Amino acid sequence: MIGILLITHGELGKSLIECATHVLGEKPKFLDSLTIENDCAHDNMYKEISEKINLLDQGKGVLILTDIFGATPCNIITKIIEPGKVNAIAGVNLSMLIRSISYRHESFEALIAKAIEGAQDGIIHIQPNESC
Repeated sequence: MIGILLITHGELGKSLIECATHVLGEKPKFLDSLTIENDCAHDNMYKEISEKINLLDQGKGVLILTDIFGATPCNIITKIIEPGKVNAIAGVNLSMLIRSISYRHESFEALIAKAIEGAQDGIIHIQPNESC
């Protein structure tokens, strides 16, 4: 199983995990979050991220989900990515997280494709009187 680490601004990652736990009925294993502040010391964050990755990696690697491409969390993780061991996707939302949890028994390539597809499929313009 691929571990999942959310690295986000503020408490977004923690909140998404709480929402996923509510939807799924229990907190998924090997899932955690880490908050990055804009004024954080990057060197300290590399150590903390590495420690979290080591805890989450069950031999299949870790997928990092972050919020905004180009922001501080994303910039920090670019130095940690190791294709096949630590991969990352920006633009996390609840649909992406649920899809990632559901397909993390697949290969990294399949998981990444399903996660991105889940994020995109979860964005829908709701029309008046439309049933959800």
